Amino acid sequence: MPFFIVLFFYITISIYQISAVADALKLILMVQSTFLEGVLFIVSLFLTFTPILGPILGIIGATFVWEWNIFFSALLFFWPYLIGFLFLSFRKKRHETSNSNSHPLDIEDAQIIEEEELK
Repeated sequence: MPFFIVLFFYITISIYQISAVADALKLILMVQSTFLEGVLFIVSLFLTFTPILGPILGIIGATFVWEWNIFFSALLFFWPYLIGFLFLSFRKKRHETSNSNSHPLDIEDAQIIEEEELK
């Protein structure tokens, strides 16, 4: 059941992101034709999940077209990067604390280092 809830929210957020990128492309390229809006929507399907270009276009669309606050529009597009950064920072801290409690380095390694320093 939790898998379906996560999938539902991921699809919902993706729809918002794709729409914002499509609106940004429409704003930047000043498209008024319905056919070209459809083409831009198809292009935005691919551009939305491009790492740098997608979030920037999405922020432009959400901020200028939808008139959202820039903080909320940035949060909409950079939440995966934010969560990944938090997980990596917590993992690094946990790894450092587990290493400080572990056994000291092998004596053989220390002897090799001393021998190399004496050469």
